[in-house]
Amino acid sequence: MVKMALGQIIAANFSALLRCLEPTNELLGKLLLTEFVKDRIPFIQQQVTLNDKTNALLTTLRKVPDDFQELVMNDFIAALRSCGQEHVANIFRPESDKVPMSNEHRTILVKQSCELCKFLDPVNGILDKLFSSEVITWDDGDRIRNMVGFNDMARQLISTILRKSDDAFQVLVSSLKETGQSHVIYMLTGEGDSLPLSEDYRTKLREQRELIHSVTPHDLMPALIAKGVFTSYDQERVEGRKTNDDKAEMIFDLIARKSQTAFDQFVEILRKCKHEHVAEPLLGPEVNAEVEVSVEAPAVDRTNLEHELRQDIPQTLAGNETELKQEMTKNGISVSGVVEGSIIVKFKYKDHAALVSLQKLYSSKKFDQLFTEAFCPKFAAKGLKSLRLVIAEAEFQRHFELQLMTDDHRSALMSLAEHSFNTVTISNELLDKLSLSDRCRQVVRAPATREQQVKTLLDIVSRQPDSAFTQLLNALDDTQQTEAASYLRRCLEGTGVSEIGNTVVEDSRMF
Repeated sequence: MVKMALGQIIAANFSALLRCLEPTNELLGKLLLTEFVKDRIPFIQQQVTLNDKTNALLTTLRKVPDDFQELVMNDFIAALRSCGQEHVANIFRPESDKVPMSNEHRTILVKQSCELCKFLDPVNGILDKLFSSEVITWDDGDRIRNMVGFNDMARQLISTILRKSDDAFQVLVSSLKETGQSHVIYMLTGEGDSLPLSEDYRTKLREQRELIHSVTPHDLMPALIAKGVFTSYDQERVEGRKTNDDKAEMIFDLIARKSQTAFDQFVEILRKCKHEHVAEPLLGPEVNAEVEVSVEAPAVDRTNLEHELRQDIPQTLAGNETELKQEMTKNGISVSGVVEGSIIVKFKYKDHAALVSLQKLYSSKKFDQLFTEAFCPKFAAKGLKSLRLVIAEAEFQRHFELQLMTDDHRSALMSLAEHSFNTVTISNELLDKLSLSDRCRQVVRAPATREQQVKTLLDIVSRQPDSAFTQLLNALDDTQQTEAASYLRRCLEGTGVSEIGNTVVEDSRMF
């Protein structure tokens, strides 16, 4: 076999070397003693991009005179091996089974790079795993951590892995498993049943950003840790933030990078930890209504008729031609599903105003009229006479009670905390009258000063459903703290908002 010279090897493998050679400062530093290369090191270091530096180094090596190519190649190979680039050194002189990243693994990483940037969490212990496995260097880790934002860090990690040896791919997969990122493994290998969070819920977490003002982080964190939704790294990132809003924002950012299962557990934790007012908007609040069928004669096959109606209702409402659909769309209402149990229609509403409209349409019997007009003509021959909706009063009441704290009420609470906190006394009697978890009571009592205790309490109340504002007012009145209660009421003067900002507009029992 003819032994190839340095320039020949570079020419034959130029494309592969551009992809895997890393002209790090450590490598270039080791080449400062190599003749015909040392004088070009400053020029190479001045290049802006990694590819430009690599190209400059390879071009320099190709220009080494023939009589010195063997000597320079020996120095270059030794430098590569001492810098953790044995897979590159083996291109010049194979001494182990380390090879550059295979085309198969490169293709997977490149094709999945967009999704990986959304879901791969590089700060969740994975860099430590890769460093201890000698896949990345200390400098690699620092470069990745110094990127701004999770997406850029993930992108830099992928770019770094692409330059490593082929076995780095499997180490990456193992590290993902050890750091609770099985949903990312699924993206890379198609193996397992842990799927990434759906794009619909990622969009919800992004669009419903105002929900961070309704999250009390210290109520959620113990359960998130206990259920394995968050790791100790996640906990550090959340608790390292200063304000509750910042902590809640980090919780949302972390959940958005996790699996669908983790999101489902997060929603369940929200419900169990008195955060149902946050869970509902994330899932899309639904009001359940039973559709009662009135038929022309007892002999009508009611079971079959109801079955056909269940099939037809969502299909009919998918179009825009009915007055029913137009009325719903105008008021921010939609049907998210029709399920068995006679006929159960699930109404989804956009916001508080849409919920009020939904109740008005129901209480005024307008819904009964619109449903009858929309479906009776096509099912008249099968005995359908009319349709009537039944929504329990408690169903409406539950949804109104889950309405988020209004901006005016939150502003009043923050104003009290800032300008008149000394009118509030944190007593057991006051706390007993508020809907606080044991953890919240501990957090309120923890600060050494009265000012900080009051501000902590008012911040917690501002994160509860809007009904908590009236509950606090009543508690202040009941504990003879009338000056503080009067201050809150004065804050609302001129805003057009009552003590209860989100109220049930009508009592359905009146109809």
